[in-house]
Amino acid sequence: MKINLRTLLIIVILITSLSIIYQTVEVQVSLIIFSVILLFLINPSKSRFQRLAHRLKRIALPIAVLMIFQILFRRQGEVLWQWNFIKVTSVGLEYGIASSLRFFLLILIAGLLLDLPYFDYLMAFRGWKFPEKLTFLLASAIHFLHIFKKQFSQIQEALKLRGIILSDLPLRNRVSAFLSLLFPVVGSTLTEIRYRAISLDLRGFGLYKKRTFLHKHKLKLVDYIIQISCLMIFVLFIFHNIF
Repeated sequence: MKINLRTLLIIVILITSLSIIYQTVEVQVSLIIFSVILLFLINPSKSRFQRLAHRLKRIALPIAVLMIFQILFRRQGEVLWQWNFIKVTSVGLEYGIASSLRFFLLILIAGLLLDLPYFDYLMAFRGWKFPEKLTFLLASAIHFLHIFKKQFSQIQEALKLRGIILSDLPLRNRVSAFLSLLFPVVGSTLTEIRYRAISLDLRGFGLYKKRTFLHKHKLKLVDYIIQISCLMIFVLFIFHNIF
C-alpha cells in the first residue's frame, strides 16, 4: 500500500506520543504490534526487513543492559525477589521491560522512516507549508543519517580489503576502533554537507520566495481517511484513560 509521507509522519508522531505518555508494558506491546503491521503493509521488501534485523541485532545488547539497570535500581513497589543488596521490585520490573520495549519500538519506527528518499521529505514538509529554508534543514538533518551510514560502510569495506573485520575484533578493541573511526566519518560527512550547502548557494537558493516543483505529492482520499482515523483513535485513547 502506497501512502503519502505526511500520513506516515502523522502515524509515527502519534505512535511515539502514546509510547511516551503511557509507559506500561501493555501499551508498548500494542504499539509494537501495530508498527510491525505497518511494516508489512507499507512498501514491504526483503531488503528492508534485512536492514531492520541488522539494526535490532546491533541494539539488542544495549537494550538488555538498560533493562537490567532499570530493574535493579528502581526499588519502589512490591519486592518480587531479593538476594543480599540485589532487589527486584514490581515497579522496577515493569519499568525496565517497558523502557526496553520503547527502544525496540523506536527501531521499528526508524525502519519506517529512514529508508525513504530525500525528495519525499522535501515534498512532505513543503506540503505542510513549512518555510523553504526550514524544509531543507529538516530534510538534510534526516538525510544526514544516510550520508553517515554510507561513509561508515565505505570505511568498513576499505578495512575488509586490508583483512580487518571489526565484528571479529575483541570487544575492547572493537570499541577503541569505533571511537577511532567516529571522528573521521563525522568530519567526512560534514564536509559533504558543506559542499551541498555551497552548491545550493551557487544555484541561488533562497533568492526567490516562490519555488516550483515538477512533481507534486498531493494527498489522496485514503490519506485523509487514515489521518482522520488515527487522530480520532488517538484522542479517544487519551480521553478513555483520563476519564
